[in-house]
Amino acid sequence: MHSFQGDDNTKTISILNQHIDDEDGVYRIQYGDKVVSITIPTDVFDEDTMCRPYLLIPKLPSIFQGAWTRARITRAATNELEVTTSTDQLPSIESVWHPEQIDVLSLKHVKYHRSGVHQVHYDGGKVVVAKTAQFDWDIPRLESETRVYHMLDQYERQNPNKCRITPRVLGHLTEGGRVMGILLEKLEGRFASIDDLTACEEVLRKFHAVGLIHGDVNRYNFIVDDSDGSVKIIDFEHAEDFDDAGAKSELESLTSQLSEETGRGGPPIVTSE
Repeated sequence: MHSFQGDDNTKTISILNQHIDDEDGVYRIQYGDKVVSITIPTDVFDEDTMCRPYLLIPKLPSIFQGAWTRARITRAATNELEVTTSTDQLPSIESVWHPEQIDVLSLKHVKYHRSGVHQVHYDGGKVVVAKTAQFDWDIPRLESETRVYHMLDQYERQNPNKCRITPRVLGHLTEGGRVMGILLEKLEGRFASIDDLTACEEVLRKFHAVGLIHGDVNRYNFIVDDSDGSVKIIDFEHAEDFDDAGAKSELESLTSQLSEETGRGGPPIVTSE
């Protein structure tokens, strides 16, 4: 994240996230306590400027005022920058069920895992995991995962004597009033291996009993607590409603998945921010 003091007001402008392809750069930008989305075609600025926040922010036009939520910056035939804004509401997760809602901007990032997944400080400095939708296209997968956690929560409430098989949900993450992520307990342990096959099969069968298929049973989605050998399952972005064939296929694939040693499906190297 890079910050810059804007010329058109007294608020600091920060690029929280950026995604650049062959046609457009899309930026999630914070100014003051507000977050907006800005799209810039790749022919507006040179490549370095598009990719480097410290070069881009000073070249942005004076638009950081008013109630807009989205902007598109283009370059006219006269070479002047043109700006189109709208007040279209940014998309929100609709599966809101947890009583706690936490402002994502209030959390201090600790470590990066992968796009949209960070370790953060919460509740007096406790390290937990934040999963967020950085752009519009991330909302469906977070919507799906939030729905799955709701189903798991209901199942666990109905079966209080059964061991928990997933991280605890600490609350929904919000930004400007919209729900755009989920805050989770950070599990301590190691990734599963073939030695954990029996325990992983048991956990996966319990997950199926909730009425779901996981959709991505690679070894990195099973966390083994070395203190007691218990296993929990994570990452439900690809989960689907239960069907017999899908459940059977997942169980049959576990042996090969837990034997995997190439790192396929694993997280990138975690770095401090």
